[in-house]
Amino acid sequence: MSNPITFKAKTYVKGQAKGPALITRERMMFLGFTDPDKGIFHAPNTELYGASFKDKVLIYTSGKASSGGARAIDLAVRAGNAPAAIINVEIDPITVAGCAFDDIPLVQVDAAIFDQVNNGDIITVDTEKGEVMVEKIV
Repeated sequence: MSNPITFKAKTYVKGQAKGPALITRERMMFLGFTDPDKGIFHAPNTELYGASFKDKVLIYTSGKASSGGARAIDLAVRAGNAPAAIINVEIDPITVAGCAFDDIPLVQVDAAIFDQVNNGDIITVDTEKGEVMVEKIV
């Protein structure tokens, strides 16, 4: 692994997490895009179709407001399929509510993250330091 890249992060839900990145520039929602019981994205018209979000650090532009989204996040947690953390460029209140209810770290970073991170890179979210660290996988 090379030297880590660090992004300043604004904290919405406190916590620390580390895991492989799962990234898309799409706006997404947990309700309708995911199968919480299996921990996968199941909407065929999305870039992440078939990908597991369990224990991943999800990086995406923003949530699509859907009042059931927070409940879908909770269902994933109850099934043991929660993401390790969520990183957004824009914040929506449904994602905040879902993450807060289940103690999933949620931070906001600059859109430059999309140019620096690939799926599988190791991401560390540290809300105490207010940063996201990216370890590139070669």
